Amino acid sequence: MQIRNFTADLLNVIKTMKVIFIYYTMFICVFLNAQIGKTLNTDSLLTLAKAQLGTPYKYGTSRPGVSFDCSGFTSYVYGSFGITNCRVSNAYSNLGLPIELTAAQPGDCILFSGTSPSSKTVGHVGIVVQNDADGLKFIHCSSSKSHWGVVITDYYNSAYPRRFLGIRRLYNNLP
Repeated sequence: MQIRNFTADLLNVIKTMKVIFIYYTMFICVFLNAQIGKTLNTDSLLTLAKAQLGTPYKYGTSRPGVSFDCSGFTSYVYGSFGITNCRVSNAYSNLGLPIELTAAQPGDCILFSGTSPSSKTVGHVGIVVQNDADGLKFIHCSSSKSHWGVVITDYYNSAYPRRFLGIRRLYNNLP
């Protein structure tokens, strides 16, 4: 009986620590905020992001050339330019400035629900690669079996429009 109680108590402590970690990470991301005053050459950002194409997906990781999850990938790319090191997808919803989908530019952060389209909570993030007459494409680290790891996805020819939650601009673009 004592072992069962100990196991239940230990599981409750682990759950509590996980919640504390998530809220702490979100607080740090919001407190530091994405440096919206920071000027960035998006070509450099996208070159770094594209260098990770094909890197496999692994939950909870941010290891360039080895494995990423979605926020690990965006954290690595944006963090390499001093913008943000957020490791929780949901925290991106509070960073930078909200931008309309039609006004999205390369380098903007694109936000989606997790795998449930009915959810209104950010559970997946990526980086806009292009938004022009040829459509909107974004780079992200996907756990989908049909496009796994760091990939570029054509937004309008995918299931992502059903999960779309917003665009955030985390920097000032160089002219």
